[in-house]
Amino acid sequence: MISLVLGGIRSGKSRWAEQQFADLTEPKPVYIATALASDQEMAQRIAHHQQTRQSRFETHEFDFENENLGEVLECYAGQGRRILLECMSTWLGWWLCRSTSPEQQVTDIQQQSTALLECLERLDSEIVIVSNEVGLGLVSDNAMARLFADELGRLNQALAAKADRVVFISAGLPLILKEP
Repeated sequence: MISLVLGGIRSGKSRWAEQQFADLTEPKPVYIATALASDQEMAQRIAHHQQTRQSRFETHEFDFENENLGEVLECYAGQGRRILLECMSTWLGWWLCRSTSPEQQVTDIQQQSTALLECLERLDSEIVIVSNEVGLGLVSDNAMARLFADELGRLNQALAAKADRVVFISAGLPLILKEP
């Protein structure tokens, strides 16, 4: 079962996603974290997330330089583990920032997104995927921000099409968009 949890920043999407694993004791679900502490404020956000999930999850800090997200997912799914993947926006943002040109950014993001979507077809494990919904605001005057919103919107749509369940979180409240 694939669940996609969407919402804005501080909408409560992480808390809601983590609650989907509240009844599980063994084996511990795996929390695949994709955020990097690029500055002090982001480090504080990461620390907050680590503190709230405490020891309920086995945490896998995704290594962008040395790992492939699909391979990591397949490894844990192959062990029969339930997976919480957070967050697609930070994952996609990393690919956006590491590329050297706008053309390379699009190529890298599309290749990585396609590989992830193909991987999800092969998984036989419960996975909850968290992503930001960034398409509710104004169109940015910044080219990189527009590219990010466009590519994340495309990825979210593709994930929603593959997902069995899609939930939108606003003010901590879930709105079920799709159910099995």
